[in-house]
Amino acid sequence: MITQLLSSEDYDPADRFDAWCELARSMPIQHRISSEHTADFRFTLRTVRLGPTAVAHTRVLGLHAVRTSRLIRQDDNGSYELVMCTNGGIGTEQMGVEYRAGLNQWALYDSSRPYSMRSLADVGSVHSAVALVLPKSSLGLPDAEVPPLLSRPLPGGTGMGAVIGDTLARVFREAHTMQPTHAHRFGGLLQSLAAALFAQELSDSDHRLPEEGHRQVLRMRIRSFTLSRLADPALTPGVIAAAHHISVGYLHRIFRPDGRTIAAWIREQRLERACRDLADPSQRTTPVHVIAARWGFRHPADFSRAFRRVHGMPPRDYREETLG
Repeated sequence: MITQLLSSEDYDPADRFDAWCELARSMPIQHRISSEHTADFRFTLRTVRLGPTAVAHTRVLGLHAVRTSRLIRQDDNGSYELVMCTNGGIGTEQMGVEYRAGLNQWALYDSSRPYSMRSLADVGSVHSAVALVLPKSSLGLPDAEVPPLLSRPLPGGTGMGAVIGDTLARVFREAHTMQPTHAHRFGGLLQSLAAALFAQELSDSDHRLPEEGHRQVLRMRIRSFTLSRLADPALTPGVIAAAHHISVGYLHRIFRPDGRTIAAWIREQRLERACRDLADPSQRTTPVHVIAARWGFRHPADFSRAFRRVHGMPPRDYREETLG
């Protein structure tokens, strides 16, 4: 886990805006940045890395960030970013739609689509916000299902949106005490909460969707349910179908457009997360069988065979080659 706390007070006044731009270039998602306050720019930035998930708390004096098509072509790691103001608001333009997200409202951004966001606060006031950056692969949300979530603010004062905010507050309070395993668990928890928020928002608009839309929403709910239970070795298509009050046959039909069975998708997700942990320097001393069990593999031999089929080598060799 990596934590940082940086402030404009660490720089000469003439260098502060340039310092912020340089810091922004180290963030998971790149933006073109401008401000009306470059001469007296003020900021604080606190970041915490939770494995592949990153969280940040920012305080800035007026900022406009644009994610351009050129930046996307140059560097796109496939991420979603949830941003919520703790003071002021956010003016957003995305997919040709403009909206304002105020207090207790999340704005969602897709790193693979152009957008702009502008901090909104009273003249002279510092704008503050919390942000959560998640790898798309951790949520199982197909691109075709994303647009309804990008064109309006998402609730942050109730339900899953509020739980995400509370969890971020706890991360910032306790980051200095976290062990690497705790950081990964918090990261996994935030991924599950975000998936649940997206599934709930799509569900709330369910009645306005055509039949194919209903199937897409159900598929999203199932993915969210499944991703939050990958560690359970007893997770099977039968368990998933029963939890959603559908037959196993209908479950397989829902996933047929993906070109793979749900069992294959579960195995893929488990292997992806195990692979990520094996490549994490902070988990270098964690035994391979512990990582395998963490992601639902009952038997180390089964995990080793599955891993070798995908990566062409045993998990121990992969770790040694990756970490050096």
